Amino acid sequence: MKKIFSREVLIGATGILAIVIIYFLINFFKGINLFKPDNHYYVKFPDVCQLVNSSPVFINGYSVGNVRDINYDYENPGNIVVTIEIDERMKVPEGSYASINTHMLGGTDIYLVLGKSNKILSPGDTLAGIPDKGIAAIAGEKILPAFDKMMPKLDTILTNLNIVLANPSINNTIDNSALLTEELRKTTESINRLLKNDVPAISERMVKLEDNLLDVSGKLKQIDYLELSAQLENTLKNVQQLTESLNSKEGTMGMLLNDTTLYRNLCTTCEQAESLLVNLREKPQRYVHFSLFGRKNKE
Repeated sequence: MKKIFSREVLIGATGILAIVIIYFLINFFKGINLFKPDNHYYVKFPDVCQLVNSSPVFINGYSVGNVRDINYDYENPGNIVVTIEIDERMKVPEGSYASINTHMLGGTDIYLVLGKSNKILSPGDTLAGIPDKGIAAIAGEKILPAFDKMMPKLDTILTNLNIVLANPSINNTIDNSALLTEELRKTTESINRLLKNDVPAISERMVKLEDNLLDVSGKLKQIDYLELSAQLENTLKNVQQLTESLNSKEGTMGMLLNDTTLYRNLCTTCEQAESLLVNLREKPQRYVHFSLFGRKNKE
């Protein structure tokens, strides 16, 4: 039986199939879907910031396509043409532009900013491109000039700091701080001992005092204040009556306190008694007689 395909034909067909499969795999790993319809647009950048093929294209943070090709525009030096493909369902109005976004940890992508026009661009049109300055460029434009201005001030600060640190009083201050720290440590230990030993005893005494106060309060509650008030009122009335009786000239005590005649009589009696005592001391024989041999009759 005669063979339909020779070995050479089979080998060629297998090689072509392998090339096709490799092509599809390469585009697949690049993120290019050959079976998905898309539209191509061109973007001109003065600097692509290390943008590579298959980098994603985002609109409002959503991936809508990829970078298909990057070519230098030799006819217009200074421009690089980037071919992007996006989903054909995405309509790109006039006034849209693309910008390159450089990440801090490496890698770049394209952000597509849509315009406000109602007129839609056709596939194959060219968009304006705005390169991303990147962190290094921003640092070079803003941070480094500010840092250059700060350097003289930092130099002055360091010089003054060295002068201050070279001052012997700094060491004295450090020594005083160490002494103060030691004193604070001792004070803390004293406070801890106080809290450990004295405070419990004080708390116990306070508890006893509280119990005594509660006992006194209970006894005070048992007092009949109405009866006590009545007794005090009667006592005050009796004192008032006694005072009135003493102030009046009636009765023995009233007459004793208010009658001046009795006072004068008492004074006279006291004077006579005193005179009698003086006379008795000076001439006792007039009043007392002693005799060991019998009493003589007085003529």
